[in-house]
Amino acid sequence: MSGIYLHVPFCRTACHYCDFHFSTSLQRIEDYVEAVVSEIALRAKSREWADEKFTTLYLGGGTPSVLSVDQTHKILSALHRSFSCPKPWSESTIEVNPEDVTEEALKGWLSLGFDRLSIGVQSFHNSQLEWMNRKHSAEQAKKAVELASQVGFTRISIDLIYGLPQSSADEWERTVEIALSLPIDHISCYSLTVEPRTVLGARIAKGLEKEAPEELVESNYNHICKSASEAGFDHYEVSNWSRSKNSRAVHNSAYWSGRPYLGLGAGAHGFKDMSRYSVVSNNPLYISTVMSGSLPDKTESLTPKDRSNEMLMTSLRTAEGVDFNALDKDLGFDHLSSNRDSWGKWLAAGAIIKVGGQTEARYRISEKAWLIGDTIASDFFLI
Repeated sequence: MSGIYLHVPFCRTACHYCDFHFSTSLQRIEDYVEAVVSEIALRAKSREWADEKFTTLYLGGGTPSVLSVDQTHKILSALHRSFSCPKPWSESTIEVNPEDVTEEALKGWLSLGFDRLSIGVQSFHNSQLEWMNRKHSAEQAKKAVELASQVGFTRISIDLIYGLPQSSADEWERTVEIALSLPIDHISCYSLTVEPRTVLGARIAKGLEKEAPEELVESNYNHICKSASEAGFDHYEVSNWSRSKNSRAVHNSAYWSGRPYLGLGAGAHGFKDMSRYSVVSNNPLYISTVMSGSLPDKTESLTPKDRSNEMLMTSLRTAEGVDFNALDKDLGFDHLSSNRDSWGKWLAAGAIIKVGGQTEARYRISEKAWLIGDTIASDFFLI
């Protein structure tokens, strides 16, 4: 099972914390759509993807909801012409911002076959939204979720950000309370990360802002874990909660399990077998290169050791954890024998726990330790 990710690198405003590839100039959207259609045709001609069967689709960004229904339809039609894609998809997600959610837009997305919305809420406090430079209000966010449910979307995910430097514990608790009261079946929740090439990064470097204290970040995280669990949500990945197993993000779960995915659009990434590629993060260069008949890719070939380390890290980010015996069998690397001291330390601390049957060597990072999960995983890397 493979997925298709399409990057739509346009936003109406620039969020102060975001370092994804995007442009706030919307003048070349139509040119971009034509370029994506051309890229689809170019990739379909390559042996690498010609025989691949795709089951999931994810439109991310940027802000895919800035595209018109006709523009999105043009891209989807090209996908179905060029690749083996089901109708309907097993899962088809589009990321949208609350200010773009109208009854007409929702009906349009449904008509195109999208069965899942990912709504960029981030916070239910206007002061925080203004600080982030988000375009919507807290009330718009609530109404967007409610309207999506009324129009017919049964799979609705919202994004939230915790660890905001100017926030209080009470404000975060109120955001979580509102989120869990809405007709959603999924939450993606991320700690604010300060990236150097952002407005926030520049302000912190100049001493105009301070990062949130670790105590606040940990408190926020513990609260969402506790509240989501009490509301019946399953914490199935470090940053993701679903109301049931059927409402897990199927497309994203494929990333964590190492399945191939085709990346399309400026700034997108793709992966298959032992090779990864990234598409140039420059809209004009992307458009001109693709329209001239070339793919603006940078390709990286992974060694078996690289792949084993990656599978270890991504698997440890999930509730299913990693099967160390399977890694050894499939890729030939024994992470446990090579890192006995780290293994004993984290096991004794309760940061690593066993899951699955007694005959399996399957372990995960405990929920309480997921905040430092990358550090724990890196201790088992083979260098």
